[in-house]
Amino acid sequence: MDIHKFKVFLDLAETGNYSETAERLYTTQGNISKQILSLEKELKTQLFKREHRHISLTESGRITEMYAKKILHEFDALQQTLVQHDSESDNVLTIHTMATFSNYRGFSLMSDFHKSHPEITLHFSETKDSLLLNSLNDNQADIIFGHYTPDVSNKLETLLTDQDNLICVLPANHPLSANQVISLSDLMKEELLLLEGEETIIFNKFGSAGERRQLMSAVAYQGERIDIILNMVLNGMGIALMMEKRVDMTNDGQMVKRKIATHTTSDFGFMRMKQVHESKANELFWKYITQSLNHDII
Repeated sequence: MDIHKFKVFLDLAETGNYSETAERLYTTQGNISKQILSLEKELKTQLFKREHRHISLTESGRITEMYAKKILHEFDALQQTLVQHDSESDNVLTIHTMATFSNYRGFSLMSDFHKSHPEITLHFSETKDSLLLNSLNDNQADIIFGHYTPDVSNKLETLLTDQDNLICVLPANHPLSANQVISLSDLMKEELLLLEGEETIIFNKFGSAGERRQLMSAVAYQGERIDIILNMVLNGMGIALMMEKRVDMTNDGQMVKRKIATHTTSDFGFMRMKQVHESKANELFWKYITQSLNHDII
């Protein structure tokens, strides 16, 4: 149903004259007649009595007039609501991040953006590392912050803000705490505690498939909460492997961080789907972070 036909119908019902309605609607008398005949065909009823040069509404026409006014009123309300919604949506940005995001520079950049652009409503929440990409794919988030791997570069735009290193966290009284660097062979003899979602980052740091299998077999626990893992370390239930910036050492020297004898650096940053960022807020945020990073280079 073409909503314009109702507008033509109501105007003709008011004027009772094809020529006058055509003039008011900036069209031809023939086009008005065509619109009315098409509407009558769709509704399967006659809307006007045509007697000589005079036209008037039929009983069906009067019923249609009542509903047409309601339909046009609701249609106008719909358009106004959609305009308001689109305007508000354009200033809303949803960002999903990994846990302990506040320990990374990306958090400071996001906070600075929020201060610089108070007109943007920022919806920010932490989620499991393993679910971050799903947040983008399912349109639950406009932008995510997490671990970057080259395999996502073909479908994601990325702004890298941080580097972090895989470390070992162990009790200060653990025999390995005397070593500044922990060897892979020593790690594989321990009960390892991992943060859920970081296993891919961790296992990819080790060269051979044999080493990865040995390391996986040494994993005694995987959990979502860093505080629980650190409490387990404190109570001698294993040693933790995790990214360094995720660990807040507030334990009065009862735990220590140690490096691991392998390449442990990983990149972290903001990511969004390529060419799927229509909102003003999304573009504004991306431009702000890009300029901030470029300023650092200069």
